[in-house]
Amino acid sequence: MDAPEPRAAPGDRVLLRATKYDGAPHWLQPFRVVSDDGNLLVTSYRARTPIYTSRGEFRSPYDSLVYFWRDRWYNVFRLSRPGCSTALWYCNITTPPTFDGCQVSYVDLDLDVKVYPSGCVELLDEDEFAVHRERYGYPDDVVERAWGAVHEVMALVRDGRFPFICGRPPMRDRHAHRTL
Repeated sequence: MDAPEPRAAPGDRVLLRATKYDGAPHWLQPFRVVSDDGNLLVTSYRARTPIYTSRGEFRSPYDSLVYFWRDRWYNVFRLSRPGCSTALWYCNITTPPTFDGCQVSYVDLDLDVKVYPSGCVELLDEDEFAVHRERYGYPDDVVERAWGAVHEVMALVRDGRFPFICGRPPMRDRHAHRTL
């Protein structure tokens, strides 16, 4: 039986290390732990904190509360301008994260879901997913789980469930005409 992953304590500093499917670095970002119940690790970062990406340094204008479930194929960044309410949720479709006590790691699977407080939802980077599926040879079960994660996120939004709670009206799916 595998030993459980360590838990983080509130206030701990942790590092996010996201890679692409071939192991190439994709995203490196520092966070501070808000809570960790053994499955859901909640972290935060302040606007303008340096984020290191495969394209260079980036500084987000948003404060963020980030939800990493150890058993889900996505994570959710709740973004807000400093001192303001939620601007949007940005959901990365990924492999389930691992946490070694210092670092949160996962493989980014390209697909992203952007959710606005109005309930508008956008599915992003389908073209990148298709290209990388061929380039990296995503196995069929990874492809199935990635699309399953998209559907799960959209269902949470549609039903107004955590973490997509902001007193918003029912979801309007910009991709409702397509079969996901």
